[in-house]
Formats: sequence, structure tokens, C-alpha cells
Amino acid sequence: MDREKPNKAKCTEPTSLSQTEVPTKSLSARAHQERGDLRPFFSMSPDFICTVGFDGHFKRLNPVWASRLGWGADKLKNKHFLDLVHPDDHAATQNEFSKLINDQETTFFENRYRHQNGNYHWLRWSMWSTPDRQWAYAIAQDITRNKRQEQEILEIADREKERLGLELHDGLCQSLAGIAALSSTLSKRLATHSDTTAASSAIEITHLLNETIRQARDIAHDLSPIGINTVGLQGSIETLALNTQQWHNTPCILTLESTFPRQHHKVEKHLFRITQEAVSNAVKHGQAAQIEISLSVKGSEGILSIRDNGVGMPENLADKDGMGLHTMHYRARLIGGRLDIQQLSQCGIAVICIFPLSKTHIIHEI
Repeated sequence: MDREKPNKAKCTEPTSLSQTEVPTKSLSARAHQERGDLRPFFSMSPDFICTVGFDGHFKRLNPVWASRLGWGADKLKNKHFLDLVHPDDHAATQNEFSKLINDQETTFFENRYRHQNGNYHWLRWSMWSTPDRQWAYAIAQDITRNKRQEQEILEIADREKERLGLELHDGLCQSLAGIAALSSTLSKRLATHSDTTAASSAIEITHLLNETIRQARDIAHDLSPIGINTVGLQGSIETLALNTQQWHNTPCILTLESTFPRQHHKVEKHLFRITQEAVSNAVKHGQAAQIEISLSVKGSEGILSIRDNGVGMPENLADKDGMGLHTMHYRARLIGGRLDIQQLSQCGIAVICIFPLSKTHIIHEI
């Protein structure tokens, strides 16, 4: 008896596409699963994570907002992010958010966010956007402790500079002045005894001592800007300009608004140090023949500008570690401002510091 032939229908490959499909989840189900897979990352991250609509309102926040700033997600949902930003940081923050709306990424942007108890924390942001969804995504690190430590180091350095400046001015310079006076007296006595050679040598010694005293006083003034608390920022800049003219034969043209308000002494000291460093760079490295310094008000911000007509920034010192640029940038950030260094098209560079004007004249401590 013949063996039964196999049923061809059982071995035939499927002919319709529907027969080959393995059951799959819908796109919405996939998206839901992906969001579920990311929940541990979102909830366990030590950094601040949030999504913000292009209208400026929070959409989603991770638990760090509650643990580090005291704000629960429910309280912040649909709240405008500027409600938490320090008033002095509003303009810079709004500027960065405008870049996001225009599909530009933001990295290493720093501002201050308010804790529920009223204190402020420094946050460093990285942000990007999805224009099709009208959303921005943001991750931030809390750098408050780093800021506090850096500020303490800078304040210690400033105090040490001032101490050395006073020691030079009140100690070494006075001693040298006394020696110069004795040398001058010696030269006169030698002259009366017709010892012209020795008298000439004593006169030369007196001249060298007086020149050394002048140089020591210049160093002392650079280390300790005497009188900034009394005469204010504008008076100190005027003195700096006069000294630059006398010591380096480099004229400084000043444009200082008479209505510029006095700021907290710490703010004025940081601004003066930025000006001092920029002028020093223009003279020593830029070989400038002229420097322009301006101080003005635009809205709620102050603008400090130092321009020169020198050779520009040397390539080997163009990075932020050269010519004290790192410290200048840091001083600007300490007062809630930002520093921009521009290579001018014709010659020279421009150092521009834009900073918030404090109505209370008090710098906000970290």
C-alpha cells in the first residue's frame, strides 16, 4: 500500500504578509514602555532633570527638585521657571531660553534657583530642545558648594594681595624713603668737602632709590587699590587711568556715566579687578597705544567695557587659562554677570562685562 503523500498545504510558505507578522505593540505602547524603562534613571539621578514647555512652564521634574530645593513636583507643575530664578539672573536666563526656542543647545550655563526657604542654589545647566514638541529638556548640577569654595579662595587671595600691598607701601617704601633721605644728605656733605666724585655717586644712589620707591608704590597700588570703598568704582577707574598714563605712557579715554549707581563694595571690587587685569593685558601683551574704558547702564544691567588698539590677543594666551582670563570670567560670574572677550576686526580686543545692577546694593552671598 502506497505511503500517504504529505499534505502540501502544511508545508507551503505563507502567502500573505499578515501571516508572517509577529504580534507587536502599538507605537504608543512602545513609547509608554520606553518611558517606563527610563523612570529609574529619571528618579535616581543625583542631578536636576526637568522638561519645560516653550511657554516657560515646567512639565515634568524629577525628585531632586524636592530633596534639594524643597519644591514638590506638584507645586512646580505648570509654574513658570523664572519664578524660581534669582532676579539678577533673569535677563541672562531668558536669553539662554530664547536660544533653546531657536533650536540652539546650551551647555555650562549657570544661574541661581530659589530654595523653598528663600536661599539660593547655584545650578549649572545643559539644555536642548525639540521644536516639533515645543519642549526643552534640561539637566543641572548643584554647584553651590564649589561656588562657595571658589569664592573663599578668591577672597583669601584678594586679602593677601591687599596685605602685601599695605606692607610694601607702609613698610618697604618707608624704609627706602628713609635711606634715600640719608643718601641725599650724604651727597650734600660730600659736596661741601669738594669730594665731587663721591657726591655724584651719592646723588646717583638717591636717584636709584627714588626710582625703586616709585616702582614699589606702583606694585603696592596694584595689589591694594586704596580708596575704592570711599571713592567708589568710578573714582578707582579714574585713578587707574591716570596711573596707566603716567607709568606706561598709555592714555586711557574714559566714558563713565555720572548716573551709574553705587554697588556693594564686593561688586565694585570685582569690577575694578576685571578692569585692572584688562588694562594690564592691553599694555603688557597687546602693546596698546590707547585704551578706552566705559561704564554705562542699560535697563537693569550695567556694562563695563575695556577696548584697546593693540596687536590683539597672542595665540598662545588665547585660552581662558592665559592672561588671568579665567579669573576675570570667574569674577564676572560671582556678581551674576558674564564676560565676553572679542577680537576686534581692525586691531586690539574688547573685554565686555555685563552684570545685573543690584537695587539693594548688596551682593548676594552664595
